[in-house]
Amino acid sequence: MHFSNWQNKFTFIWVIILLIIGLLTAILWMNERVHIQANIFALLPKAEQNVSVQNTQRYMGDQLNQKVFLVLDAKDEHSLNQATQLITQAAKHTNELEPIHHQFDTAQFGQTLFKHRVGLLSQADIDRLQHQDYAFLIEQSVLQFASPGIPLTAELLKQDPLLLFPRYLMGLSELQTQNNVRLEQGFATIQDDKGYSRLIVLELKNSPYNIDYQEKVMQWIGLQKQGLASLSVQSHWTGTLIFASFGTQSAQNEISTIGLGSSLGLIGLVWFGFRSLRPMLTEFIAVSSGSLVAFFVTHSIFGEIHLMTLVFGASLIGVCVDFSFYFMALQSQHRQHDGFTILKPLLPSLFMGLMTTIVAYLALSFSPFPGFRQIAVFSMVGLAAAWITSILLLPRLPALNANSALQRLSWIGDIRTKFQEKKILRLSAIFFIVITGVWGIYHIKVNDDVRNLQSMNDQLKQEDRYIRERFVQPQTTDYFIIEGQNVAQLEQDLITKLKTLKIKGDVENFQALGQWLPTAQQQNENKRQLMNLPRSMLEDYALATNTPIEDILVWQKQLDSQPILSIADMQMHPLFFLQQNKNIRLVLVRGKPSVLHALQTSQIHYQQPIQTLSDMFKDHRQQATKLLLYALIGLAIGLGVIYGFHSIVPLMLPVSMALLTTFAIQSFLGVQINLFSLMGTFLILGIGVDYAIFYRHGHDHSNVVGMALFLCMLSTLLGFGLLSFSNTYAIHCFGLTVLLGVIFSFVYATLFTVSDQYHQVLKDLKKGKNYD
Repeated sequence: MHFSNWQNKFTFIWVIILLIIGLLTAILWMNERVHIQANIFALLPKAEQNVSVQNTQRYMGDQLNQKVFLVLDAKDEHSLNQATQLITQAAKHTNELEPIHHQFDTAQFGQTLFKHRVGLLSQADIDRLQHQDYAFLIEQSVLQFASPGIPLTAELLKQDPLLLFPRYLMGLSELQTQNNVRLEQGFATIQDDKGYSRLIVLELKNSPYNIDYQEKVMQWIGLQKQGLASLSVQSHWTGTLIFASFGTQSAQNEISTIGLGSSLGLIGLVWFGFRSLRPMLTEFIAVSSGSLVAFFVTHSIFGEIHLMTLVFGASLIGVCVDFSFYFMALQSQHRQHDGFTILKPLLPSLFMGLMTTIVAYLALSFSPFPGFRQIAVFSMVGLAAAWITSILLLPRLPALNANSALQRLSWIGDIRTKFQEKKILRLSAIFFIVITGVWGIYHIKVNDDVRNLQSMNDQLKQEDRYIRERFVQPQTTDYFIIEGQNVAQLEQDLITKLKTLKIKGDVENFQALGQWLPTAQQQNENKRQLMNLPRSMLEDYALATNTPIEDILVWQKQLDSQPILSIADMQMHPLFFLQQNKNIRLVLVRGKPSVLHALQTSQIHYQQPIQTLSDMFKDHRQQATKLLLYALIGLAIGLGVIYGFHSIVPLMLPVSMALLTTFAIQSFLGVQINLFSLMGTFLILGIGVDYAIFYRHGHDHSNVVGMALFLCMLSTLLGFGLLSFSNTYAIHCFGLTVLLGVIFSFVYATLFTVSDQYHQVLKDLKKGKNYD
């Protein structure tokens, strides 16, 4: 094939590159090697801490994330049992869930405790034995013997003549969270004035963030809801998979909404601007090629691509049309010239417009957030690829008619001209904007709560809250990690301190395996103390209770051979999961963080997963603020080197004021900003400088610039402004920031950017010079 000019050669090479990338992407997709990440917390950086703590955090996450919690509400016991049977059988016959296991059996566990009763004593009895207050101990046993509330049998008196075990059980009663919960058919069940309720825990077989698995489980849940409804049983579902599935669906819907909204809006824009729908096809080609290249490169670098990256990627259409609108508007006014002839003098400005946007995203790539780096790479690669496609495709097409739009939007140029003629008004406006902007930023509020990353609707929150309040006290995500060779003793020491703090009101509640399982050392000491009980005291007790002294002495003699309770005996207990391994044990706690932090040692670590991530969010928001300042400085220096240092203020002033106004308005409206708000500023920076460059160097076709940039601004709002309607608060903040920033970037660039009279973009066109 013969190539007559540079544009054909570059076009051929670019088409070959796109075909190769398309083929490789198709092969990856068909081989199911494309991994789309849906876990919203995968956007966050991993905490810098020791491997043991990281493993424990992952372990704790799995304990909750791999479960779906179901509460059945029925009017009568028969319907409740039918519903339980339905769910049990359905779980048994699906490949998506583990078979349902019965929950904690209190009767069976009580028998286990009784078999190991020799080392299990109430704290009061332990204290009496340690102080050798045998008389008071015997007195309590006599009183308990005479109490009508304790059923006594001959067998019980032989095995526990001093009735120590019932007192131990009474000491455990305070650990029970709900006294009205009983076990029926192996499930926690409540019967009260609200009716019958039962809690069933379903175990997942796969990751709750696997999109295909989410869809299968949610389909299964949907079928079960219908079946339960036919039994007149109301079901309530919650769990990580439920929330993750909603987040996935929201993101997919938002991708569709953004794409549809952008497309419909652009249809109106291009028809208004050029009386043709052909630009829709050319923009579709440009955006598709950009998205294809960006998807392949991003997935190759990171090994996966996040769903939120695709959400932002769907907004690329709002940026790359800036270049094409500008070119097509100018081409419509110079129909006598070849498309590439018109393109060549515009290339420096178009290229700088691309580079300023890419530089803005480049600053984001230095963020420690994996999600931001991924979005930055996707956006930089996608924009560059879409730009290349546009400049190689558009000049080949005949010019469109933009005269109608130029006439209708001539008021933009008129306002710009009149405003710039009034120097005092312009300087006063700049002063007012800067002052109000600084005041607004000074009073702005921030919200670094990492939970804002989650998409969540009110119904899901209500379901989750109902299940928690119906069966358990409000749960905590905070816990202690205890690690060491003698982890049981370390735990007991911590429990002692937590009990003291609970009395003071600094700790609301805590749950520990050690509350049910004394250390082996303590149990053996309890056994030794009982073996040392004086014979005279036992004889007095036998006389007072009319119990054969021989039975009591046989009981005391056999104490040494009786087994003590071990961790292996606790496997059926609901808190057994707090024993991660033989050297690591966990304690759930809810209280004042400042007090709990003080309990940390080299072997005890206080963990606040949500707060830790939020603090990390805050740190990186502050880092992003510094990156923004560096980007402003770097961009100013770069523009000064390219266009001359006298151009820095005209090119940087409009976008700088736009940023001030954007945050000032959010401050006035009470909007709380976060890291994603700052992320939007990088995009505003790149786009805003583009507007100033085009105005600065377009004085000989300012009417074309005004019309093109107005359409560009509206297209960007359609691409990114729609994100402000997202269900995810973080994306909403990003969209709102871009929405305001782009509007004010255009307004300020129009009003305050003074043209460079020495920059002649069209001087060669006027001479009739062509480029082949």
